[in-house]
Amino acid sequence: MKLIEARDVSMERLEQFAKTNEIAIGVLQQACYIVETDGKIIGFFELEQIETDGVYWLKQLYIVREQAMKLPLLLEYILQFARGKNASVIYAHSEQPVTDLLLESLRFSLQVDGLDVFKEKVDRKGHWWSYKYAN
Repeated sequence: MKLIEARDVSMERLEQFAKTNEIAIGVLQQACYIVETDGKIIGFFELEQIETDGVYWLKQLYIVREQAMKLPLLLEYILQFARGKNASVIYAHSEQPVTDLLLESLRFSLQVDGLDVFKEKVDRKGHWWSYKYAN
């Protein structure tokens, strides 16, 4: 599995992936990183740094259905990648019970209280999760 900055992927490859997976090309252009396996794009994610140093939001995450079994591995790659960026905490939002189970299995913590930092950015139903790195 390889993570590539979206700006380093040709527009032709992004357009083909978007068309095949019925994704708006604008979403891919906003994505920070493209996920590639065996020379083929299988997904993308956006990891946005929030106002405070070391605080990130896993804003978008997508993997093609045929590669869904690699989602836990991809999330672990993302956690390692963020550690390399000196992340202290990553927040993620989930609207699906299966995503809740996955995040919980990777030691994300359910956020009981609302997260003020996201109130202006997101108005969604579902659950907020956090992953805090040990110092």
